[in-house]
Order: sequence, then C-alpha cells, then structure tokens
Amino acid sequence: MAKVEGYGVEPVPVELRTGTWRDLFAINFAFFLNPLMYLIGALAVSSGGLPLWWAVICLVSAQVIAFTLLTVAARPGVQYGIPGQVFTRSVLGYWGARSVSSVYRAIAAIYWFASQALAGSLGIQALAQGIAGWHLKLVPVALILAAIQGVLAVLGFDVMRWVVKVILPFAVMFVAVILALYFSTDDPKYQPSRVFHSPDQHLTWLGFATWLTVMVGSSLTTVTAMADFCRYTRSSRDMKIGFWASGLIAGFLTTFIGGYAAAATGQRNPFVAGSDLTGSKVILVLLLVSVIVQMTAVNIINLYSAGLSLVNAVPRVGRLWTTVFAAAVGFGLSALPEFVTQAEKWITHLGNIASPLTGVMVVDYLLFQKGELDVDDLYEPEGRYRYLAGFNVAAFAAIAIAVPIYYAVPATWIKFVWGVGIGASVYVVLRLAQGALIERHRAARSGTRAA
Repeated sequence: MAKVEGYGVEPVPVELRTGTWRDLFAINFAFFLNPLMYLIGALAVSSGGLPLWWAVICLVSAQVIAFTLLTVAARPGVQYGIPGQVFTRSVLGYWGARSVSSVYRAIAAIYWFASQALAGSLGIQALAQGIAGWHLKLVPVALILAAIQGVLAVLGFDVMRWVVKVILPFAVMFVAVILALYFSTDDPKYQPSRVFHSPDQHLTWLGFATWLTVMVGSSLTTVTAMADFCRYTRSSRDMKIGFWASGLIAGFLTTFIGGYAAAATGQRNPFVAGSDLTGSKVILVLLLVSVIVQMTAVNIINLYSAGLSLVNAVPRVGRLWTTVFAAAVGFGLSALPEFVTQAEKWITHLGNIASPLTGVMVVDYLLFQKGELDVDDLYEPEGRYRYLAGFNVAAFAAIAIAVPIYYAVPATWIKFVWGVGIGASVYVVLRLAQGALIERHRAARSGTRAA
C-alpha cells in the first residue's frame, strides 16, 4: 500500500519522475470514465436532442479541441515537476495565481466532486431498485460516499495512483457488461437499428453547438491542474500518449453508453438501463460495484487537485490539511441535487472563466514565455513573475473582457470559441502594452538612481 504523499507545491525531483504513459492513461481514463460523464452523454441526447451518433461526434470532437489546449498546460508538469497552480504564477503573477486562480480551481474541483457523488448515487439508486426493490434517497447515499472518498483523497498522489490501478478493471468491466446487455437484449427499445437511427431525436445546430461548448468547457476547468498529474511523468511523449488516448477513448465510451440509454428510454438517468435489461442480481451487483468504484476513483482525483490548488494559496497549511478542508466542503455540497439535475447550467458557468483563462495561459506560455520557465522565480514574490504588485494585470483584464462576451454571444455561435479567442487575442495586445509600460517604469527608476 502506498504512503501519504509528502510533496505539495515544490518541484518533484527528477529521480522521482518515473511515471509512464500507462500510469497517466490509467489515471486520466479513470478520471473521464465516470458516472457524470455517462450522464453528460445521456443529457446530450435527452436534453440536447442529438441523435446518438451526432452526440458521439459532438462530445468526442470537444475532447479533441480541449486536449489540444490542455496538453500545452500540462507540459510544465513534465518539464519541471511543478503543479499546475505554480505554473499559473508565470501567467497571472505570483499573487494573482495564489489568491485568485487557486481559489477558482478549488471551487471547480469541489463542484466536480459533489456532482460526481450525486451522479454516482443516481446509478446506485437505479441499480439498488433492480437488485432488491430498495428506494434509496439520493442525498444520504451521496453523503456517505463523499465521506469515504474524502478520506482516500487526503492520502495523496501515490495512493491515488494505487487506487486507480485497482479500480480500473471494474470500470472496464462496467463498460463490457453494459454493452453486452445493449446488444443481447430482445427489448425493442434497445435494438441497435432503432437506437442508431434515434427516431425520437433530431439534429439541430443549437443542440450540437450547446453541448460542444458544455463538453469543452467542462474539460477546460482542469487547465490549471493539468500539470498536477504529469509532474511524476518521465517525458512529454508519455504525457501526450497518456492524455490523448485516455481522453478520447473514455469520451467515446461514456457518450456512447450514456447516449444509447437515453436514446432507448428517453430518460436522463442512463443507469436505469441496467435494471431494464437484466433480472440477474449477480450482474446488477457487478454494475453497482463498478459505479461505486468509478466515482471513487474520479473523486479522489478531484479532491487531490482541490487540495493542491488551495495549498498554492496558503503553502504553510500543507497539502494534507487543504485536502481535508476541500473534502469537508465537498461533503456539504453533495447534499445539493441541483448540481446534477441542472448540470448543463453549472458546467456552462464554470466554463465562462475556464475558456478565457485557457486562451490566456496557452498564448502566454507559447508566445511570451516561449515554452521555458524560470522555476526559482516561480517561488519568489519579488521575482520575474511579479508583474505589477504580484498581478499580471493584462491577463486579468483580458479574462474580464472575455467573460461577458462569452455570456453575451448566443449558444449557436459556440461560446467557448469566443471565450478562448477573445481571451487570447486581447491578452496579446494588453500584454505588449503592459510590457512597454513596465520597461519605461524601470528605465525611469534607473535614471533617477543614477542621477
């Protein structure tokens, strides 16, 4: 069994960066192969009105777009062994990252924790009904699971990696069993010819554009955390293979499975398919165990990320206690069912900041930093990344301009494109102007001292 992790925001030593693409694949695959992703696949069909194959095309395309941007944000984790929030100091400024982006990422991760606990509990409800006729209440189930997952998350990265490897076979088993049930049933609602045709759904550009934005936005909320999971990885090649393969395969499977159930039943809860398609208690128990372990894996990752984000804001507290705090807040929020019943709304709100922030981070790292960071200065309040009193004002201004535009444009214009594009382009202009002002200020100070 792994021990409690000792590293917080400091760089992981080179000799400990031994993780392969297989390790990263397992972590990220478990992260995306989860109850909430099945639910999003179902919602794209039931709420978005997308036929099954169009839902798959939409959400997998969204993952391709998101990971094109996210792998850039992951590179500093591999290069320097630093967590994402420390990398963010180079973009937002030393104090900007510690006081603002850390809090935003922690909020996003805690939201995902609570919504996963609730989405998984929907699965438990449906399967427990099929197994024993039990009518379990959603919130108590979510709270019990959230408490257990919080304890596991506190232990850190090594425990997360160990637990994920143990849990991954159960996630794969869930996929295999549910697909076997889909294709072997005599129930006419689930016949492939009917579901693939999706007669109750009709493709609209509004539905496609809306769910493309929802999926991209949900993935981009991890932009300041992507380096967290790569700082034990040995190479950029391992990072790219691990992230791309896991994200795209998991995106396809979760959308197909969740969307298939929604196209067949018209319901938002994709887990009712299990009890619909078999009366075997053994199979239903296997599905139940799989749902529990999948949500456990992803919620360990969510709280680990939240803890690292908060320790960036208050390093002296330490990763252990910030993760305990995040777990306590996540436990409380798991009592709010609207996090899953209104998932589209909440994810869109999170994406309104994530999209502009991603645009700013990517263009800053590639264009202004040229893919290289001064690691020592990332930990110095008066160092290279001080900008203006510790804040990169150009970055915050660009995000502030892009956010209302993101909200203002109609969904048919694909909101995330405007968020990322406006954030990046405005930042380039403002950063160049800010740089010129800083240089003039420094020159003036030097001239005064010389005189």
